[in-house]
Amino acid sequence: MKRLKQLLVVCFLLTGAGNVRAQVAFSFVPQVHGRTLDGLLMVRIANPAAQKAIVTLTVTVTEQRGGRVVAIQTPPFELLPGSNVLPAGLVARSSIHFAANKLGDVTRQSGYFTEGDYEYCFELADINKQKEVIGQQCFDYFLEPFSPLLLMTPGEQDVICDKKPSFFWQPLLPAIPGMQYRLVLVELKSGQAKVEALHYNTPIINQLNIAMPMLFYPSIARQLEEGKQYVWQVTAYKNDMKLADSEVWNFTVSCTDSSKKALPESFRNIEDLAQGNFYLAKNELLFAVKNVYDKNTLSYQIKCITQPDQKIKKLPQIKLERGINHVTIDLSENRSFIDGYYYILTVKLPSGEEKQLRFLYKKEQE
Repeated sequence: MKRLKQLLVVCFLLTGAGNVRAQVAFSFVPQVHGRTLDGLLMVRIANPAAQKAIVTLTVTVTEQRGGRVVAIQTPPFELLPGSNVLPAGLVARSSIHFAANKLGDVTRQSGYFTEGDYEYCFELADINKQKEVIGQQCFDYFLEPFSPLLLMTPGEQDVICDKKPSFFWQPLLPAIPGMQYRLVLVELKSGQAKVEALHYNTPIINQLNIAMPMLFYPSIARQLEEGKQYVWQVTAYKNDMKLADSEVWNFTVSCTDSSKKALPESFRNIEDLAQGNFYLAKNELLFAVKNVYDKNTLSYQIKCITQPDQKIKKLPQIKLERGINHVTIDLSENRSFIDGYYYILTVKLPSGEEKQLRFLYKKEQE
């Protein structure tokens, strides 16, 4: 009897008085596809009905402060039962209306949305039923521009002896859930441009699905050769959507001068490091600070970016002399620092000015 009542309730919800019908649902990732005009039509539509329908889609983008930015109305297309992607080339045949404001002008000229708090609304209408709305859904997202995807090491025009080097780059920020990286490494032949080599030469490494901004040399890849030049590039992507490309850097493998010993990393001015906004800390942080005042103690703190709730303890006290000070902060013996994690150093200079340095900690065996 109880089962019969449950079935009756389900039947009533599905049929009602003949007016109740399941609506379509939209799947849209504003973190990825809400950045460009073309990305708006990367939406997926789930149609629970068993029949096909001829529909039009209207997409409206609004910024909280700036108001309406753009409205797109597609020509009619066929909606199939189940999951649907929009037909290729639909955006080129759509009617696009930009708002007569600054945001509308910028989007029309560039095809990109600027930083802002956006609402993306989708409305689907059935042409054969007097344009009856069969689905509506909105998505909110605060859009921040991506930081540049910067390569770190091997550096541009570096000469290295390692024939199986590790690769490091700065992560793309803001982080997108599910974002991954692809790294391509090819040989640079005589007379070739770097981009030409990347596009036409057979890759030595073509690694997909890299979760972290680093790649240890793949064991299946052949080792690099003495005296040859190589170029590499990193791409950030999510699913089939490319988010950003790095520059193309080249380096040379050369071990001919075996008499040269590895020199310790030089102490660079904290001002220069802060401008570059990235640093690879191999066991320790090294930087120079100029103090034109009397002797005092350096005011600084370090926070973890990878795991923000992690507490950094037992940082050494740094005494500053008058003039140029070479500061060494040993990280290798401090358990607060984890190999492969990102951190940010904030230094309050004797002048009162603050400088920040984001760095990747790499623990290396002595």
